Amino acid sequence: MEFVSHYLQSERLLGLSTGIIGVLSIIIGLFFLLTKPQFKAFAITMLIIGTIEAGVFITGYFIVNNETKVNSKIEVYENAPKDYLEKDKIVIERNLKLFFILKCIYGSLFLILAIILSKATLKPQYFGILTALMIHFAIAVVIDTFGEHYTKNYQKEINKQLNI
Repeated sequence: MEFVSHYLQSERLLGLSTGIIGVLSIIIGLFFLLTKPQFKAFAITMLIIGTIEAGVFITGYFIVNNETKVNSKIEVYENAPKDYLEKDKIVIERNLKLFFILKCIYGSLFLILAIILSKATLKPQYFGILTALMIHFAIAVVIDTFGEHYTKNYQKEINKQLNI
């Protein structure tokens, strides 16, 4: 039972971590906007992306994936552990495929932007926008790597419990 609780809590914390990254992006954007006007495009992009991340993921942490929902999932597990794990195994396999696809997309976009920034002569505002996007793609890969790690550990525990 503990492994289910641990996984559900780690899932919540990943969402909160992304929300905190969004808040940090807002702070960095404000800092650059107020102190370095020459980086205005970078600052505004950091503000916009940070606001979206913070809004979506912090809201998700407190409303969508809150402690009450985690506790109700644990109750479902306690009432019918095998059924719960068999259903969750399918969800986990789908999530692992999704982590792989997302990391490939984020990594590819990061590389494309890196090549564009190194080869093209861009106006400063485009350089700032692309740099902010690169930062967020890199952070997204890191967060998804942690999510994938927790999900793989959970998958191992599910398989152990189902004797696969």
